[in-house]
Amino acid sequence: MKPMSSRERFLTALKKQQPDRVPWFESYVHRGLADRIVGRKTDLPPGWRTPPDLYKILCLDTITYNFRPPFYAIMEKNGDVEQLKEGLLKTRDDLKALKEFLPDPENPDFYRGAEELLSFARQNGLAAIAGIRVGLSNTYNSMGYENFSYALYDDPGFIEESMELIGEWCIKVIERVNDLGFDAAYISEDIAFKWGPMFSPEHFRKYMLPHMKKVVDHIAIPRIYHTDGNPLPMLKDLVEELNICAIANLEHGAVDIFQVKEEWGDKLCLIGNMDLHYTLTMGTPEETVLEAKEKLEKVGKGGGYIISSSNGLTEYCKAENILALNGAILRYGVYFE
Repeated sequence: MKPMSSRERFLTALKKQQPDRVPWFESYVHRGLADRIVGRKTDLPPGWRTPPDLYKILCLDTITYNFRPPFYAIMEKNGDVEQLKEGLLKTRDDLKALKEFLPDPENPDFYRGAEELLSFARQNGLAAIAGIRVGLSNTYNSMGYENFSYALYDDPGFIEESMELIGEWCIKVIERVNDLGFDAAYISEDIAFKWGPMFSPEHFRKYMLPHMKKVVDHIAIPRIYHTDGNPLPMLKDLVEELNICAIANLEHGAVDIFQVKEEWGDKLCLIGNMDLHYTLTMGTPEETVLEAKEKLEKVGKGGGYIISSSNGLTEYCKAENILALNGAILRYGVYFE
């Protein structure tokens, strides 16, 4: 088979077809990890999710730009990672402040970094991914989990109004993204914990999914859906209502990717599910290669598979394990048919 560019490889797998090798996708690579892999301080332009210097060393096939709205919440810094301390969307009276808090989606400066990333992607043959949200996680994080959970039973209309407001902002951004030239949209909306859904599938279908669909219907490029945990009880809803072409990142330990391949491999491209809890973070290079080899050969069989970590490459991943994963992809991910 003729060697493909990273973009061709990624888009072929996304169509559930077989490329020249299994593509490698990471929604982000932490700059601290990138520094250790490269051996010096790397540059990370605003909005870029992976330092560009890393592409000289790793065979990553994609690069992502962050268009996601910020949480309306008090955030705390833990090193260079922001963590949510307290949601500020307490009542309906806070909706006006939330609307004013969101960045102006009509401001050309909001998209300037994306144009630079697209130029880098095209020069290097990479698939350019738009990281977006469609209103759900911004709602429950801005409200706070406890307030959101009470509202789900006492005042679900408040949740729907919040999703509608944030969704309108997302639609304006998506309409611009459609015209910029990105290859796929990465919809990052967590709906599950390791042991199962964050809320009942019935509540999800009644109060959340219709608002998500309203936003997603504006996406004119291939749709990848990301959630942590085990979303399988709602996977059919995501496929049928949101018309996704891929599910990511199929968290190791929460989802049996081999079973998902058997049940969904003819309907969805699968993205994942290298273990972040042990293998990439605490394991050895040898263990990394063994896990990668099994997934490349079994899940990658016939195409429609994109290897990835279970979320993104965090700072606490071992650099030597990421390099081992890189080598395993180049050795065991190649299709010879």
